[in-house]
Amino acid sequence: MELLPLSWVQWMALVGSALLVGVTKAGFGAGAGIVSVPLMAIAVGAEDMLPVMLPALICGDVFSIIHYPKQKEWRNLKMLVPSCVVGVGIGWVVLVLLGSATQAKGSLTAILDPLVGGICLVFLAIQLWRYFWESRLTERPQPYRPRVWHGLVVGTVAGVTSTLSHASGPLIALFLLPQKLDKRVFVGTAVTYFFFGNAVKFIPYAFQGMFTMPRVWTSAVLLPVVVVGTLLGVLLNRKFSGRAFALVIYACTLVMVLKLLVDAFL
Repeated sequence: MELLPLSWVQWMALVGSALLVGVTKAGFGAGAGIVSVPLMAIAVGAEDMLPVMLPALICGDVFSIIHYPKQKEWRNLKMLVPSCVVGVGIGWVVLVLLGSATQAKGSLTAILDPLVGGICLVFLAIQLWRYFWESRLTERPQPYRPRVWHGLVVGTVAGVTSTLSHASGPLIALFLLPQKLDKRVFVGTAVTYFFFGNAVKFIPYAFQGMFTMPRVWTSAVLLPVVVVGTLLGVLLNRKFSGRAFALVIYACTLVMVLKLLVDAFL
């Protein structure tokens, strides 16, 4: 069994990232799970992060769906899932173009690290704006009922960003949260969407030759940690509000993203 050559610090970061994948998926529908992306990218680099993280994400999706088997809002899924497939296809084209660009850069990581950091930073800013905007409201707004084209656009953009960075969780959260779904329905809908989206991403990653044996075995080692995280996430979903937890996650994410960008450009 050949693993990626990592230090113990890198392994700690990987384990922490895998645990957060499970916790945030099963507990909060992956909206706060953005911290796991830059954390894993810092540990192994964005080029390794994409294939190593994908099986962990799918594992978290499957075990979360088991805990929320009937809590889904199908109108959203009918809009988001087909358009996500289109977005993954567009992301595949971008990956091919980035692969060609490595002839000049020398490494796909040199391109993906700042790209992942930038995507995470934009989504983090949007999430923080939403968090503080809602906290200032004296009355809760009426539930948002998205039009079909809204869902198609969001699903497509999320598919592209997910393919390039696994960082579409905040975008889907921004789409679902204003609809004021029941907490368990919100989580069940989000993880069902991500399951289909992540499963489709196996195709472009495989065609790009990303699944080397060291990456596959490294990801396999992390799967039990994801399962533990989903169990913890279900417990947190029942006992705590996600707002305070999310704020801590966003603060940690900002630190991780800034480090990723500093390392990429300096």
